[in-house]
Amino acid sequence: MNSRNSALMLAVFAAGVCFAPRARAQDSRSVGLISSGAAAIDTTKPKPVTSFTGDLGFVSASGNTNITTLTVGDKIVHTNGRWMFTQVGTYVSGETDNKQTANQLLLGARADFALNPRLSVFVGASYERNTFAGFNSRTDEIAGVAWQAIVATNDSMRIDLGGVATQESDVDSLKQSYPSARAALNYKHQFTKLAYFHQFVEYIPNLQTSGSYRFNTESALVAPLSTHIGIKVAYAIRFDSRPQPTFGTTDRLLTTGIQISY
Repeated sequence: MNSRNSALMLAVFAAGVCFAPRARAQDSRSVGLISSGAAAIDTTKPKPVTSFTGDLGFVSASGNTNITTLTVGDKIVHTNGRWMFTQVGTYVSGETDNKQTANQLLLGARADFALNPRLSVFVGASYERNTFAGFNSRTDEIAGVAWQAIVATNDSMRIDLGGVATQESDVDSLKQSYPSARAALNYKHQFTKLAYFHQFVEYIPNLQTSGSYRFNTESALVAPLSTHIGIKVAYAIRFDSRPQPTFGTTDRLLTTGIQISY
């Protein structure tokens, strides 16, 4: 009996030695499959990220012509999981022969919530002052959906669709409130990691007054001087089909200056 048990134990041990390498190989293949993401669920939460971009431009000429122009702008973007918060600001001041000829202020904030990697909903508000365009203040509250139409290595494009509620105080003391629709496009092409072209287009038709709408565009080109500093050239057009009496429909602004990014 003892000899039989000894023989049986030796047989089991030999079988284990033969099949162990195969089992180890199969286990290693299973671990490789899980680590590649085929069967694993990623539960890690993206870390919050904040970026800052500041623009500064200044022109001063004296002598036969006295001109002073100052442009200041900023953009702060904070992402935290599915949320993205954006704050923007622009200020333009100009004097010709010691007489103010431009004074524009624009402040805005927006919150986006991603429903999936390409579709999100958003709400936001902006405040604008431009007496040289006929209004002392204009406040817009916006809401809608945003779709990432292009997501590529060097190109991205976002399309916004939604509505706007506007409250406006004009230089002739007229106050008005009205609803509008809104469609906007943001396109960006990266030439390199730091050099890029950006195009913004916005169309806001007044739903209360037929034939009244606003159309805004900005084209910008940024070339880097270093990791955090670049030169920015931008050309903006702001068109209002129904401006206040004695005011023009179109404002154009060409700016050049330094951009700082972190």
